[in-house]
Amino acid sequence: MSDTQIQAAIDKYLQARHELLLLGEVHPSRIGGNDNIIGRIGEFIALRFLERLGQKPVRVEGSSNPGFDLIEGAIQTQVKVMTEENHTGRNVRLTEPWTQLVLIELGEHYRPTRIGLLTREQHQQSCRENPTWSASPYVKRTMLGPKGLIGRYGRVYEGSEVIV
Repeated sequence: MSDTQIQAAIDKYLQARHELLLLGEVHPSRIGGNDNIIGRIGEFIALRFLERLGQKPVRVEGSSNPGFDLIEGAIQTQVKVMTEENHTGRNVRLTEPWTQLVLIELGEHYRPTRIGLLTREQHQQSCRENPTWSASPYVKRTMLGPKGLIGRYGRVYEGSEVIV
């Protein structure tokens, strides 16, 4: 790749980032937030995904909120995003307060490949059945597998189910 191609790709990336930040100013309830663009995109995907499930969440105001990113009445949804860039497959810990977790795996071209949904009740059940499991686990890609926390106790959406 030549320097010209590299510079063109950088220019496209910076332009897209700038456009997303501007959209965040115009539509803060849909794509607002801090400078973590992947986090903003994840919250937008989660909003649309949960709306498809019949929920009506809204983004929590502010750029950094402990415990949850979306809210609908008593449902406090924490959104976590895992990209292919994350080679360890590990994110940060689940933090209180939350009543619902949405874990989004972004695959090739940063498109959602799997979305996991876990409620607090399901997590508490998993801890009762597996006493060595953490009450505040690190969010990991393996949670989405058949033996993982969400795969066993929540629901993992794949393929056409994740189109938002």
